[in-house]
Amino acid sequence: MARVEKQNREIREVIKSSQDPGVSIDQIARIRGWFRPQDDSVYYPVVQDYVNEKIDIKEASSKIFNPIEEKILAKKLDDVNFMDLWYSIIHSARRISFRQSQKHDRVVDLVAAFKNHEMTTNTKYNYLFSSLTDFSMACREAYNDVPEAHDGFFKEEVDAWTSLNFFFARITAKGLGDFAIFSIWAMREALETDYKDNAEATAVQQYDAYVPAAATWVLGMGRDLPQQEKDLTPTDPNQGDPARGGELWKGKSEFSKERWMFWKKRFTVVGEMKEVAEETRDVARDVVQYMERAETFEHV
Repeated sequence: MARVEKQNREIREVIKSSQDPGVSIDQIARIRGWFRPQDDSVYYPVVQDYVNEKIDIKEASSKIFNPIEEKILAKKLDDVNFMDLWYSIIHSARRISFRQSQKHDRVVDLVAAFKNHEMTTNTKYNYLFSSLTDFSMACREAYNDVPEAHDGFFKEEVDAWTSLNFFFARITAKGLGDFAIFSIWAMREALETDYKDNAEATAVQQYDAYVPAAATWVLGMGRDLPQQEKDLTPTDPNQGDPARGGELWKGKSEFSKERWMFWKKRFTVVGEMKEVAEETRDVARDVVQYMERAETFEHV
């Protein structure tokens, strides 16, 4: 607890002294120990220049991919820090509001460019690009950086979490990785839990922390999310049950129309809560409209 209190004090100082949300998120990542780019990362400055439109995707790709190719051809594959590349991209997505969907798609396009890159010599190594080496691992590691209540939540931390979920939703929608299970985890946290006030956060604070992230899966995947229909009940009693429901969901571990409708009902409830933040109400209401449009599309 002393460690967490020290972190919180440092974060409060960061927020007080910084006018740039991105810089605040950088410092919070360092303080919390999030999975992030190395301080001396060769990739992060390039990704940031690309995200901020100082360079185009062709130049960004050249600056990132060419040195990787050189190491591969020199048989120094162990010198390629794929994880640092992915953390540079993932952390860049954290810094972008989920409302800036076009900017997020620029980041997604860079992942796609890596996947589609082909070496002109020694093409047998193209699989290192097409398989997005270590990308899935980096994404799963980063998804551990969920905000936890310590005398409430920091908005900057919640915003970063929301943006991260939107990025993974866009990656999934574009077919660059299958992280749909994350949507169940986000929905379970936000909508399938009957929050009560506790020593670390009020029920309202917990809805404010988790509902926006859940909403981004609808906003980011659109009609692709309700089309996910799959029974994910474990067949081996010794394995985990990652798709299990929260206490409010009485159905199976699954993607289903029934669970989708339950989520829509819960978003509707949150959208009518007067106590939650206006931003939380707004995104909940927006998502209900998106869900209804997705359902209409399915019937056309």
